[in-house]
Amino acid sequence: MRSTASGGRDGDEFVPLTSEIRTSFTTWCDNKACLEDPIVVSLTERMSDVALVPPNNSEFIQLLRYKACPHPAHPDCQFYKRHHDTIPELEKMPCGPRVYTFFLYLSDVEEGGGTKFDLGFTVQPKKGKAVIWPATYNDRPFTQDHRTHHEALPVTKGVKYAANFWIHQYDYVTPHHAGCTA
Repeated sequence: MRSTASGGRDGDEFVPLTSEIRTSFTTWCDNKACLEDPIVVSLTERMSDVALVPPNNSEFIQLLRYKACPHPAHPDCQFYKRHHDTIPELEKMPCGPRVYTFFLYLSDVEEGGGTKFDLGFTVQPKKGKAVIWPATYNDRPFTQDHRTHHEALPVTKGVKYAANFWIHQYDYVTPHHAGCTA
């Protein structure tokens, strides 16, 4: 399915927004078969250990695919232009704001496809590599850290597979099952 970005809220629901800034493909690991898969369980435990947060503070894993394009300006390119991972509406929900992004590269990419940060560096995809960055400040977990705007650059050779773990200030899973994060 084509990836979406947050379009804010309409009443009690988040509005998924298909936009020209995000063109990758997405699926979620939010069903019993995926959540109980031994590899997913191991990844979730590892993410939790590295980030020093309980596993329930993470949203369900978002799996991504970015196909290659001949050159970055090609109309079939897949990317996620400059953005930030915070969603202001989450701050008032039981899970609280996203405080970290834990991003895992699931494949090698022959060319392109890096994650470019405003701070002046790009992380190149490599299978098994993970990057964690804050979305908020340690001493102000409800204040967006503007230093971590980033973008997913187009893949120009190969295919990029990756996974997002968005980590919240508080338990995400329990409120989600009660319908409090929709």
